[in-house]
Amino acid sequence: MSSRKNYKWFTVVELMVWILIFTIWWLSAYLLVFSALNSSRHSKNEIIAANLARESIELIRNNRNDNWLQILDWNKLDNVWLPWKYLTWGYYIIENNFSPSLNSKTKITKLSNNFSEDYKYLINPTNPSDKTQLCNDSQNRYTHDCLMGNKETKFYSYIKVEPLITKTNKWTKIDVYDAYRIIANVINSEKWFTKYYVPTIITNWKK
Repeated sequence: MSSRKNYKWFTVVELMVWILIFTIWWLSAYLLVFSALNSSRHSKNEIIAANLARESIELIRNNRNDNWLQILDWNKLDNVWLPWKYLTWGYYIIENNFSPSLNSKTKITKLSNNFSEDYKYLINPTNPSDKTQLCNDSQNRYTHDCLMGNKETKFYSYIKVEPLITKTNKWTKIDVYDAYRIIANVINSEKWFTKYYVPTIITNWKK
């Protein structure tokens, strides 16, 4: 009788060991898959953010080139409903113009002139009406228009336009005429703020 009881007890111990081994294996596999999915999503967001920043730079150049084709000032903005007419220093949001009511293919909206503002101040993830937030429209295009049922994303974007400065010596700085330094900024607010930026220089190179 005792040998049978020992045998049964040994079987229970074996079963518990196998359950423990299976649990450890299952958790390891789950964590591996979870880590791979997180890494894939992070890589995808990095690619999206980098492309959005590069697109902002291209849109600025497109606006300049469209002006040349229409024999307009190189930094003119097509915004008859707004109080400013030219691209000057400050913060802007920029996107493709999907509305046929505007002449330009690029839509640019000014946010602020204050260069002391930090990018975390420019965006507010708790405010769905934030102008810098990007949304997907019905055709999955990125837009700053988060109304009309457009789907909110975790991305925020804006550009900073500042003077292009050349140094003549340690104490003298001179603004370059007909030229700006452009910094396209894209922030991924998922879990934490990750900022991507692409700098460039835009000039009236026809002069």
